[in-house]
Amino acid sequence: MIPFFKKWMAQQTDGLTAAAFIVGASSLASRLLGILRDRALAGTFGAGSQLDVYYAAFRMPDIAYNLVILGAVSAGFIPVFTTWMEKDGKDAAMRLASRVLSAVGAVLALCSVAIVAFAPLIVPLFAPGFSEAELALTVNLTRVMALSPILLGLSAVIGGVMQAMRRFVGFALAPVFYNLGIIGGTVFLSPTFGVYGAAIGVVAGAFLHLIVQLSAAHDIPFWPFVKPNFADPGMRRILMLMGPRIAALGVSQVSFTALIAIATITETGGVAVFNLANNIQSFPLGLFGISFAIAAFPILSRAAGNGDDEGYRKTLSAAGRRILFFVLPATAIFFLLRAQIVRVILGGGVFSWDDTIRVADMLGIMALSLVAQSIVPLLMRALYARQDTWTPFKISLVSESATIAAAWFLHGSFGLRGVGIAFSLGAFTQATLLLAVLRKRFGRLGKGETLYSFYRTTIATVALCVVGFPMREWLGTIYPLETFWQVALQAIGTVTFGGLAFLITAWLMRSSELEEIANGIRAKFIRRAKLAEGAEQAG
Repeated sequence: MIPFFKKWMAQQTDGLTAAAFIVGASSLASRLLGILRDRALAGTFGAGSQLDVYYAAFRMPDIAYNLVILGAVSAGFIPVFTTWMEKDGKDAAMRLASRVLSAVGAVLALCSVAIVAFAPLIVPLFAPGFSEAELALTVNLTRVMALSPILLGLSAVIGGVMQAMRRFVGFALAPVFYNLGIIGGTVFLSPTFGVYGAAIGVVAGAFLHLIVQLSAAHDIPFWPFVKPNFADPGMRRILMLMGPRIAALGVSQVSFTALIAIATITETGGVAVFNLANNIQSFPLGLFGISFAIAAFPILSRAAGNGDDEGYRKTLSAAGRRILFFVLPATAIFFLLRAQIVRVILGGGVFSWDDTIRVADMLGIMALSLVAQSIVPLLMRALYARQDTWTPFKISLVSESATIAAAWFLHGSFGLRGVGIAFSLGAFTQATLLLAVLRKRFGRLGKGETLYSFYRTTIATVALCVVGFPMREWLGTIYPLETFWQVALQAIGTVTFGGLAFLITAWLMRSSELEEIANGIRAKFIRRAKLAEGAEQAG
């Protein structure tokens, strides 16, 4: 059984579609498990002080991981490792991987030691509203979770090697096991150890993340750990590439941490409410905004490299139209059914109806900026394709500064809702500035096509609301909304009839995006039917 498992984990995936399917399916599974993770946390602790402490304790380990790993691996290690393997051979690439593995392990070990040592000094800075007891608990939980960045960092480097060698199974499954570890710690350990059980689950999940990657790399001849050598040409190249990326990530992390700090002084449970709502609204953002941005990036890069400005504009416009086609109705659904979505996902245990309303209010505010949030990854990659990494950083600096300032001024008048409003305003600011820069440099990006598509999709979304809202209200009167299935059926009925109204209206308005989707589905099924017919005739 174990040899079969290792062989399956280590298999190479040939073809872009097959690789994308594996990563996409596992990403969806991980996001669904993320919802179950949040449900377990909310059901066990409610949207109160304990969950506030848990999320606050997550900040320091998460910042260390994001800055060191996401900056180094995504921006620097993978492209350099791939180049080394193609030009200098597998042995040279593996020596570079060993140096990076040693360097990452050493840097993150120092970060973890610093987290343990300085947590009592740093935690009060981003949790100013906590009591002495809450601060003490946050410090202890931070120290428990301080081991996780080391495990995740080593796993990320190994995962980078696996991606370069087209072994996507382990890389794709690792986040699934990470969430399983957190769920296991919350469900099985929290009854005995309280919120410490969830923190132990984070470390257990990070350990499982590493084990899965090691299983996929069991036959890779990694060189022994060596002393980190930052003078090595490969290491220097990685450091040069990761600079702007780390700067942009640092700005984002500072902004998010500042919002958490403001939430701690606004109300008890504010950190939990903000994080839970953000995790839910990130679902369509990941499925549509980030997915289309990743898919468009290599095409944009190729067009930019060839000096094909027309192809560059067409690709950017087409990807933007598709994002809008999916995200606009998703925004309407999330706003119409914000309470139902929160209740179905998080309801149960000690998560009360009052907790539901608070998270639903925040979700509604944050969902209003889903279009802006979803278009930002595409616009940033459009500039990255032009090898411009500093402009996105400067725009991030302006927009995140505006977010922090707005949250500070609004939380006094609007409470926690002010933090959500600031979050959405920051997203719109960033999207607007990126669009302005691209339009200034390259003119009209879609020659009116994007605007006309936005108009058609908006009308179809209005139809969704016109049908969906009364359907929601009517379904709420025919039976008491007291059980999980009653609330779920109300949401399903609203989405079904509202979604039909959206599709019919889009069809009547001859939406090119709907036509492309229909043609793709039709072609797929017709091709399958022809293959089946050919097989029968051959038999």
